[in-house]
Amino acid sequence: MIKQLLVAGATAAMLSVGTASAAVINLTSVTGLWTATTPVFPDVTGQNTNEIRWGNPATSSGQSGYRFDSAATPALVNENVAFNLGTFTHFNYPIYEPSLTFAQLTVQSTLDIDGVEETVMSVFEFQHWETPNSDNPCANGGANNTGINSNGCADRVTFSLNVGASDSFLIGGVNYFVDIAGFFYDGGLADEFWTMEKKTNTAMLKGLITSRPVSVPEPSTLALLGLGLLGLGVRRKMRQAA
Repeated sequence: MIKQLLVAGATAAMLSVGTASAAVINLTSVTGLWTATTPVFPDVTGQNTNEIRWGNPATSSGQSGYRFDSAATPALVNENVAFNLGTFTHFNYPIYEPSLTFAQLTVQSTLDIDGVEETVMSVFEFQHWETPNSDNPCANGGANNTGINSNGCADRVTFSLNVGASDSFLIGGVNYFVDIAGFFYDGGLADEFWTMEKKTNTAMLKGLITSRPVSVPEPSTLALLGLGLLGLGVRRKMRQAA
């Protein structure tokens, strides 16, 4: 009976998990910069800023472009609820070459978790397809002058997470997991969209925070665990002596 109690106490100690109170989490800053493009300057301008432009304008609308607008900060973040980091905008205007084919966006997000500041770096890659406006059918398979191709053939933007998709931080005995989920378009996580000619199109960058407390036995439980292990050792020695 004593052995059973000691073993039960040891098992309880190993399974003991502390209950953590909800932390106060704030998104304190977000910065998004276009850190690489193909082609490079001067065919594409705005590297290392939040907006790039390219192409020789065919109309008074100007050049085509990408822009990243950071979310307003500070902003309260709730665990298990997606939060906004910023908005990506594609400006699609009629242009002549040269055109963008690739761009890299580096996003730095800073969080304050119960007074502890942590930073997450994420890098996104964009593949750009500047389609011929007069094709019929258009590159997306649809007919010209109808639907999304009403103003000429739509252009495609493909985006993907390259590095920094997730990170974790241990604060006050709790592991916080930060997931930069990606770009949301038309209500869901997306990897591409088509933009109508002479129009703009947007996608929202979102993140998610979850947490899990670290298993730390209480002092009294640690003592019980020690007694259990000691008791098992004594009984082993007694059997060996017998």
